[in-house]
Order: sequence, then structure tokens, then C-alpha cells
Amino acid sequence: MQKALIVQSNGSGKEDLEKDLKDGWTVMSITANNGPSYNDFLIILQK
Repeated sequence: MQKALIVQSNGSGKEDLEKDLKDGWTVMSITANNGPSYNDFLIILQK
């Protein structure tokens, strides 16, 4: 099973990522998106 999370430069989504990692999810890939006013990351998790 896979799912995706977005973690934004302001920290939004970080708590969700930490919770999923504690629940046994594994990070499969991280893709950075460098926008004009922010940076965020698309994170693919697998369990």
C-alpha cells in the first residue's frame, strides 16, 4: 500500500509524516518542488 504526503516549507504536513513513520510507513521517494515563493516536498510512503 502506498500514499503521498506534501510537506511545505512552513512545516505544514510534518506532523503527519512523523505520525506515519511511527506507524510503520517507509519513505520510498522524495521529490522537491521549488516554486517562486515556497519550497515543498512530495513524499511517497509505503507500508
